[in-house]
Amino acid sequence: MTKPYGYNGKIALIDLPDGGLRVLEPGEDWYRIHGGGGLLGAALLMTETRPGLDALGPENLLIFTSSVVAGQLAPGLARFSVVCKSPLTGGIAETRCEGPFGSFLKGSGFDAIAVRGRATIPSYIQVEDGAIRVVEARELWGMDTLATARKLKAAAGREDVSVAAIGVAGENLVRYASIVVDGSIQAMRMGVGAVMGSKKLKALVLVGSSLPPLADEEVVERVRQAFARDIETNTLCKFQKEDPGFAAYADLSDVETAYMGRDNYRGTVDHSLPSLARDRFLEHCVGMVACPGCPNDCIKIIDAGDRVDPSSAIHQEVTASLGPNVGNHDLGLLLEVNKACNLLGLDPVSTGFSISFAMECLEAGIITKAGLGGLDARFGNNAVLLPLIKMIASREGYGDALAEGVRRASARIGRGSERFALHVKGLEMVSFEPRTMTNLALGYATAPVGPRYDICEHDWDYDVTAGWGHTLELSRTLGILDRIPMQYVGPDKVRNYKALNTIWSACDALDICVFASAPTRALSLDMMADLVAGITGWKTSSWEIMRFGERRNHLMRLYNLREGLTADDDTLPSRFFEEPIGQGRLKGSVLDRDSFGAAIRSYYAMMGWDGQGIPLKETLLDQHLESYAPL
Repeated sequence: MTKPYGYNGKIALIDLPDGGLRVLEPGEDWYRIHGGGGLLGAALLMTETRPGLDALGPENLLIFTSSVVAGQLAPGLARFSVVCKSPLTGGIAETRCEGPFGSFLKGSGFDAIAVRGRATIPSYIQVEDGAIRVVEARELWGMDTLATARKLKAAAGREDVSVAAIGVAGENLVRYASIVVDGSIQAMRMGVGAVMGSKKLKALVLVGSSLPPLADEEVVERVRQAFARDIETNTLCKFQKEDPGFAAYADLSDVETAYMGRDNYRGTVDHSLPSLARDRFLEHCVGMVACPGCPNDCIKIIDAGDRVDPSSAIHQEVTASLGPNVGNHDLGLLLEVNKACNLLGLDPVSTGFSISFAMECLEAGIITKAGLGGLDARFGNNAVLLPLIKMIASREGYGDALAEGVRRASARIGRGSERFALHVKGLEMVSFEPRTMTNLALGYATAPVGPRYDICEHDWDYDVTAGWGHTLELSRTLGILDRIPMQYVGPDKVRNYKALNTIWSACDALDICVFASAPTRALSLDMMADLVAGITGWKTSSWEIMRFGERRNHLMRLYNLREGLTADDDTLPSRFFEEPIGQGRLKGSVLDRDSFGAAIRSYYAMMGWDGQGIPLKETLLDQHLESYAPL
C-alpha cells in the first residue's frame, strides 16, 4: 500500500495483560469514509466488540483516536478523541481533548490506539518511537494525575513525552471519571476514565513524535496565515484569546436572556455575580495551555495562587457546573474545586450535577444530613463542596451512591428523587439552558452522546435580540438565513439545528476543534476543506466535510440502537417541560412536550431515519455505511 500523507494508515489494537498487538491497515477508502475521532471509534466498536457487553468489563474497547488531519501543526488540529462504551449511558462514549497529546498520538505511528482486556496488576502502556510495551505501575496507583504525569515523564528520560492518566476516581470506577492529559486538560464526560480504571490501566505514555509528511505544505501554510489574520477581527476568537476565554462565562449570562441554569436548574443565573466576572478571572490568569499549531490560546490556567500550576487549567463548563449550579459564587473556591477535579480525574460537569442533585434531595427532605456524613449540603453552603468531591472520588459514605451518577443514585434512593436527577440517557446535564435555547434542547435529547454544551452553536448567537453580531453572516454558508427567537420550537428551528450540529459533528469526526472552526470562528468551512486537501493530498470539498458529520451521527446512532437505546431515550428531564423560567425577558419559557416531540420527529425525517429514529437502509447506502446495517 502506498504510504499516505498526513496520517499513518495504521490502528493498534492492544490486548491486556500481555500487550499482544494486532495492527489494522484499513486502506485509503476506509479512511475516506471513517475519517477519525468519534466516527472512527464507532466503526471499531461496531466491528471489534460484541453487543451488550459490560462497559466496565474487560471486553470493552478503550480507543484513543486521531484523524486523517488531527495532530498536525495547524490551527484547530490539536484535538484527539477517546471512544468506548459508556458506563453511564450504555451507549457510545466520545470525549474530545485539546493540548499536546493529540500531536503525540499522530506522531506515535498510529492513527488510533485501542486497548482491550484487563491488566492483572496496575500498569501503564508506553509507546516509544512506534514500539509498544506494558509496564507495571503499582507505585503509581493512588497518585493524582499531575504527579503521575510528572513521574512518567521523568522515567522516560526525554523531553518529548505526553501522558494521559487517570486519578483515584478512575481507579475507584467512578462512572464519570475522566482521563487527564499532562495533569492539565480533561478528556471528560461519559466515564472514559472509569473504563480506563476498569482495565487497571493508569496511563498511556507517548514518547517521541514523528509526524507523517504533509501532501502540500504551501496549502497548509496559507491556512495558517489566513487563520492568524482572521482571529484578529473575529469577535469570538478575540474573546477566547484576549479574555480568560470561555472559563469566564457567568457574566455573559444575565437574567434577561436566561442563558445558564443555577441551583440544579431551579432558576437562571442573575447578572449580578461580580465575583465571577471576567475581570476577576483575569486577575488570576497565570498562563495558558498551548495547543500545538494553533495561535488562539483558548485554554487558560487560572489559579488563586501566584504560580503557574498546570492542574489549574479550566473550561467554561466548570464555571457553571461547580459555580451557580451548586450555589457557589466564590471564585477562589471555584478554582480550588476545579483543581481538585483535575487532580482526582473527575468530570466536573457530572460531579457538579451529582452534588446539586444531592443538595436538592436534602432540601426536599428525601435524604438527611446524617446520610451525607453530617454535611449540611444545601445550595450556597460552599464548605461542603471539597469534602463531597473527595467522598465521590474515593466512594466513601454517600459518595459511593453519587459516584454511580444521578440516574443510578436516584434509583437507589427512590422517594421521588428521580425528579431531581437531571440527565439524558444517564449522562448528567450541562448548565446551558434548554428551555430558552431549543437548538441545544434538540441536541441534548437526540445526540448519541447525550447532553453536550458544544453539540451545536448556541441559540443565543442567533436570537433576534441577542448574540454575536457576526454569527448570522458567517452561518449563511450553512443555509441559516434568518435570526430566530431563542426559545422558539418549530420546523425551521430544526432545519437550523441539523445544519449547526452537522458541521460540529464533522469537526468531531475529524478532531478539528470547534473553538477554532466554522460557522462562527475563523476557520471557515472552505479552510477546513483546504486543510484536509493540503494534509492528505485528497481532492476534497466542503460538501465532503459535512458528509463526515452526517456519517458520524448515523454510525453512532446505529451503535446505540445495537446496545438497546431507543427513540424513547430521546427526551429531557421533566423539569424542562413542567417548570417555566421564572423571571426576565423570557419569563414563562418552558418546553411543550407535544411541540418538542414533533420537532424530534422532524429531525428524524431530515436525517433519513424512520419514525423510531432508525436510519433507513437507503440512508446508510448513501453514506457508505451499508455494511453496518442491522440484519
